[in-house]
Amino acid sequence: MVLQFFSKLSLALLLLCLYYQPSLAQKAQNVVVSQVQQLEFSGSQNSVGIVHASKTARVGAAVDGRIAEFLVEEGDIVKAGQPLVKLQTAILEFQLLGAKAELALREAELEELVAGTTKEELAASLANLRAAEAARKFSDWNFTRIEKLFQDGQVVSETEFQQAQANKQRDEQLYQAAASTHQINIRGPRAELITQARARVSSQTAVLNSFEEQLRRHTITSPFNGYVTIKHSEQGQWVTKGEVVVQIIKLDEVDIVVNVTADHVTKLELGDQVRIDIPHGSDELVFGDVFAIVPEADSQSRTFPVKIRVSNEDGKSGPVLKAGMLAKVELPVGEPKKMLMAPKDAIVLNGNKRTMFVVDSKTKAVSEVAVELGVSNGELIEVTGGIQAGQLVVIRGNERLKPGQIVAIVGGQNSTDEQD
Repeated sequence: MVLQFFSKLSLALLLLCLYYQPSLAQKAQNVVVSQVQQLEFSGSQNSVGIVHASKTARVGAAVDGRIAEFLVEEGDIVKAGQPLVKLQTAILEFQLLGAKAELALREAELEELVAGTTKEELAASLANLRAAEAARKFSDWNFTRIEKLFQDGQVVSETEFQQAQANKQRDEQLYQAAASTHQINIRGPRAELITQARARVSSQTAVLNSFEEQLRRHTITSPFNGYVTIKHSEQGQWVTKGEVVVQIIKLDEVDIVVNVTADHVTKLELGDQVRIDIPHGSDELVFGDVFAIVPEADSQSRTFPVKIRVSNEDGKSGPVLKAGMLAKVELPVGEPKKMLMAPKDAIVLNGNKRTMFVVDSKTKAVSEVAVELGVSNGELIEVTGGIQAGQLVVIRGNERLKPGQIVAIVGGQNSTDEQD
């Protein structure tokens, strides 16, 4: 009975092994490799620098006023142009409304002049002209009649004669006035009047723009994307023109400032790539470029400030690299020497541990080797530890590898020879 049980168990294990044997072969991880090279580069020197914001703005008030609203708090993220502080603007807003109404009036006057005389106005002036003409003709006829009677000695008093003469002169003047008015209506407004109206519109527009600019100056905005670090005032406080209200720093890029001695600063060039270690910072490899070399030494330390510009990333607590952090910098200022260089992509990060996966050329099994990092140059970085020149290291597909795992080389330096 026992023998029968073990016989069945052995058969089951055999079948299980046969079932999983093909799948084990299928688990070979596809990878891309590159070769560790021995090259000559300038050696590195470890220096300590301080992280600085790439921009710092102490934003002040453009006008005197009382703070109506403080819209941000220390630590807040802000965008360029975002309102930070608003000053009281009630009086300005009333003045702005009045300026807008005055501008509307001036624009309407200009539109009326540019539009010219309407059909209705022409018809009315023509009717007035015809009425004046009819009155003039009647006055002429009546004066002629009375004058003849007066000269013939008929019953017409001198007063009646004088009144008829006055009526004739009056109606003649009224006719001339109606004719002139009608001609003016036909011609339309004079060019000088339109020019004057346009000038009044321009003048009032300038007044309106002045009030709008004053209103804008009562809102303090952020000059760039960044973080609020200091509030120098609070709601309800009176601030004067030029007084600093809030400080903003830009951290999407940071500058690591390192003080370099005179004998080393001459070995640096703008654009040199530098590897950086940030204690308690990012677990990723951090690289920056020499951005500025200040050509004036500190009067006490006799060292020259060198700025290294680094792209920053956001983490759970905001920017990974924060202003004031200490940073270890590998400056390429040492004597030239031969060193082992590997692609940066070969480095696997696990906390403070740096490793690489080395491929055995015969078995295609990988082993994890701990390395120390040194100077960087383009896509290559100095490695020291249990590594040798000529070894193949995994540069793609190394994220989930485990020691002893079999890999299939699908690309990279010398990959064709290895596959053959």
